[in-house]
Amino acid sequence: MSVYTTTATMERLAERIEAAGHIVVVTHRKPDGDAIGSALALHRGIGSDTRVDIHLVGPVSRSLLELAGATPVTVSNEPPEKDPDLVVLVDTGSWAQVGPLSDWMKRQRAAGRIIGLDHHPVGDDIASERIIDTGAASCTMMIHRLLETMGRTIDGARGGTGEAIFAGLATDTGWFQHSNADADAYALASDLLQLGVDRIRLHRLLEQNASPGKLLLLGRALASIQWELDGRCAVMRLTATDFDDAGTGREELEGLVNEPLRVSTVEASILMYEEESGVTKISFRSKPPREPGGFFFDVSAASRQLGGGGHVHASGARFDGDLDGAQSAVLRALESTIGDV
Repeated sequence: MSVYTTTATMERLAERIEAAGHIVVVTHRKPDGDAIGSALALHRGIGSDTRVDIHLVGPVSRSLLELAGATPVTVSNEPPEKDPDLVVLVDTGSWAQVGPLSDWMKRQRAAGRIIGLDHHPVGDDIASERIIDTGAASCTMMIHRLLETMGRTIDGARGGTGEAIFAGLATDTGWFQHSNADADAYALASDLLQLGVDRIRLHRLLEQNASPGKLLLLGRALASIQWELDGRCAVMRLTATDFDDAGTGREELEGLVNEPLRVSTVEASILMYEEESGVTKISFRSKPPREPGGFFFDVSAASRQLGGGGHVHASGARFDGDLDGAQSAVLRALESTIGDV
């Protein structure tokens, strides 16, 4: 991957947006709450004077589609039919993560139409003008700063800009339980709540809105646990048959990977599942160290060895092979990035 650093200012990105008559917002495939929250906040915050289309590559969970509400969202592996004036890439900078849109994005890149905002430490040179802030707890925090730079009003109403920003912030911090939930994250959350954002409704919508099939998948995943690396790593596996039996799709997996982290001795949790395309998708999670400077699994470093990426404690990758091959590759990657394993 190329050197992944900031190449623009918020003021410059604001200028690009203000000058565009038609904008397409894209993010990584299988978008999470932060990705969709960022896209929704841009759509709602930019306003009706500019045409803003949100184009997502699925699967997308039912809860996140409900979060979109009246804001139109396109979910398709096919690229937009018409080239816009500007593409805004949010919450990723990786060619692998834009998936089936990559050829279309390369054409937009060649035309100089892509700007980006991301808080991940690793990415590619997709957006020629971009801001990378690894200190931001969520990409929606960066969108908040951009909209403030543009002089836009951020409201806390249902279906409003503030709700979308809060959704991304809450989900990417594990509802303010993860180590990235710093003082800035709490300060922004407080500001949004004072504007009227309904955190209770959002929590119920995003965290307590699963189908019965998700509980069956959770049961299958927990029953499959293998304790690896002296019990410090829990590996869960889901097969295509598990999804068929549950009667649900991959969009219902949000949050399942976190469950083994409830165990005191577990420092890292891995969820591997068979995708419909025949490849294995891998989700990594790890705990922060017990004490500053102490041991932890850097799952971002491990996932990068498999062509993936993400944060130090939350990352993902795809593996061209079956579950057994993926598990072996994951354990090798973890072993090579942890000095005392």
